[in-house]
Amino acid sequence: MSAPPGVRLARDDEKDIASRVLTDAFVDEDGLNYWLKQGASKTRARKSFFDAAVRDVVHANRQLYLAEDGAAPLGAAIWLNPGDKAFDLPPLRELMLTPLLFGVAGVKGMRRATALGRQLATLHPSVPHAHLVFLGVAPEAQGRGVGSAILKHTLAPLDAAGIPAYLEASTERNVALYQRYGFGISGEFKLSGLHMRTMFREPR
Repeated sequence: MSAPPGVRLARDDEKDIASRVLTDAFVDEDGLNYWLKQGASKTRARKSFFDAAVRDVVHANRQLYLAEDGAAPLGAAIWLNPGDKAFDLPPLRELMLTPLLFGVAGVKGMRRATALGRQLATLHPSVPHAHLVFLGVAPEAQGRGVGSAILKHTLAPLDAAGIPAYLEASTERNVALYQRYGFGISGEFKLSGLHMRTMFREPR
């Protein structure tokens, strides 16, 4: 890839493409592996989760981005606008999703997901902000500037509008990437086998 990939909002009929990219990208991500099923069910659980996430489970108004080199999808991201909260579902919708959550996490995983969510909620910024919920790069494209291209494209309008940004990261590599684009660690905590950081960025 000689030129930076193109980044754009995904079309409604491209949710499956975004899910496939994120499923492959997050195979070794500690935050998801902390609560999703592992072993023989790991890939299936991760795919089912992202199939739901790119639709409306993260939020009905989520913004879904794709990075591509020609027709080849290389990366994907899910952003939320200020005022929209990730996984903040109406009670009936939450009840309807219980079988899905049990299928991808099991009883132990659901307990872990709840504990993780509570910890993250205590560190969530109180000021209005955009939330980068997921950013993933296809394994074969990692280290080629895809994540940087997505960040440049999606942070530019936030800077123009004076909107802060927030995210969560579980690996040193991701923390370093986000720090290069102006994010600073705003909080952190450890659970069994998991070191989470919350990161905040003032508009430039």
